[in-house]
Amino acid sequence: MLTEIAALLQAIASLLWPLFAFTALFVFRAQIVDLAKRLRRGKLLGQEIELNESLNRLDASAVSVEQEVAALPVLASEVSTVETLAEEASVVRDIGVEASRSPKAALVLLAIELEKLASEILATTGHLQGRKYLPVTRAIEELDQKFGLPKHVLSSLKFFWEARNRLIHGGEGTDDDILRAVDSGLTILKALQAMPREANVVFEPAAIVYSDAEATVPMPGVKGLILENSGPGGVTKTRHIFPTTLNHYRKGHRVAWEWNMGRVFGPAWYKDPVTGQVRQAWLSSVEFVGRHLDDP
Repeated sequence: MLTEIAALLQAIASLLWPLFAFTALFVFRAQIVDLAKRLRRGKLLGQEIELNESLNRLDASAVSVEQEVAALPVLASEVSTVETLAEEASVVRDIGVEASRSPKAALVLLAIELEKLASEILATTGHLQGRKYLPVTRAIEELDQKFGLPKHVLSSLKFFWEARNRLIHGGEGTDDDILRAVDSGLTILKALQAMPREANVVFEPAAIVYSDAEATVPMPGVKGLILENSGPGGVTKTRHIFPTTLNHYRKGHRVAWEWNMGRVFGPAWYKDPVTGQVRQAWLSSVEFVGRHLDDP
């Protein structure tokens, strides 16, 4: 009998529980909705505070970078060439135009340009060492180690990348937040653009080189790559010829300063493409293998 009563009570409870739950939801629905809103708002507010703090750090650090770069002494030989200034201004202008259409797309474009410029500086100074890709933070760390960047450049870049990841991958922030990151990121880009650096441009991609001073016996399997070197200011230009077995070089393209230390060529001569005179190319030289800087 007791067993039957217990079973009956259990059955009644199982029937009444959904009704009780429904009644509780109906009676306290306003309080439950308000609690859910407050919990959600608290979570979002926390994210907003974190993002705002990240952007504030980026803003302050970018201002420091701007002040440091402006205070650097600039020698006459380090003034950028007209072509370089025009190219760099074009990059900044394109990012600005894109920002007016799509702040998020501008932020992505800016990140790409920062990566590209950092790797390019390493490549033109012979410090990329054959690597095709280097994360931008690592590239900046190496630039800092080798050249001593203004002290806030590295921290600014890290703050920029933190904000960029939040805004692009994390889906946080508004268009105004993204534009703040773009503005500070452009300051960092301009600081890197202000770094003096040389340019090596292909003047003649495949000059014939000879093994004799009379220039009658061509050297097999090797060509002379004539590069025109422009100093940081573009004021002085000199030409040098180096041996290479590569045949993809294109006239007028900038190249990285890279070498194959495993191949050495003995004395060689060539005919100057401008004067036609026979000149000695090199006494002994390793092979030049620098990549085009505009290649992917």
